[in-house]
Amino acid sequence: MNKKRILAAFLLVSLLCLLMASCGSGESEGSQSETGPVRMTFAEAINVERINALSGKTVEIVGYMATVSPVSGKYIYLMNLPYQSCPFCVPNTQQLSNTIAVYAKEGDRFAFTDGPINVSGRLETGDFKDEYGYTYNYRIADAVYTAVDSTEASEKLALWGRITDAGIAAEAYSMFDFLDFECNWPNYKGQFKEGEAFLYPADVTYFEEKQFTKQSAEGYFDDLAARAAALGDSRMDGLVSVINDGKKLYEKASKERADGNYTYDRDADRFTLNAGESLMKEAQALYTRFAQWLEVFSLSN
Repeated sequence: MNKKRILAAFLLVSLLCLLMASCGSGESEGSQSETGPVRMTFAEAINVERINALSGKTVEIVGYMATVSPVSGKYIYLMNLPYQSCPFCVPNTQQLSNTIAVYAKEGDRFAFTDGPINVSGRLETGDFKDEYGYTYNYRIADAVYTAVDSTEASEKLALWGRITDAGIAAEAYSMFDFLDFECNWPNYKGQFKEGEAFLYPADVTYFEEKQFTKQSAEGYFDDLAARAAALGDSRMDGLVSVINDGKKLYEKASKERADGNYTYDRDADRFTLNAGESLMKEAQALYTRFAQWLEVFSLSN
């Protein structure tokens, strides 16, 4: 532990990540506009006959961009719940498809947004495999999207628009990156002049200040909870509760580090949090609650 290390750059990568939870089912049927595109729903996407009937036609569908949509912007994963990071996961069942691949027009690129969007494009059927290795039998091609007009949106989409406009959704999502770091810092690596290496306890404060400047500031959790509550909607209570419990978990993890509740493996030159497994279970459970709260904004009901 006497090895001197000089910090050279910001945090590189976490070895563990949180998983998004699944979403619900039971969406209503889409409809055919007399003069415009066919309005499509996620529930219809599991109906082979319906998909084949729409092949080659221009369709419209409302959804949310997956957080893992390719950075190239050539295509996105459209999902029926916001802030999902697991395309084509449960519940891709006989009741509901939760993901549709959407490809931009040639030469165009999609910019990420966390608000609800209305996608319009040509439905194509076939055998497709994308750069992430996902395979599917249909997709929407030559697509464009527009932000859902909050004045014309359903009540829940209008609320989600207010949440994203206030930056609360993105901030709540990034809160979990911070909690993962606090509960799991021995499994993170940093770039030092001596090379890439796992963090020491003394490195954590540096990375808090540089990588998580906002989240590690005093009053961060209280401010975020207050902003969520200020929207004045009872549906925000679940998120406020998650944020408040996130603060408690942060304080608990910080105390474990401050009290020196970790061990050092000299041969591996690596630390282990004594309560690391327990802390990560709490973080996972909290994240699950966040994902369950997101179901308020599901487009399947």
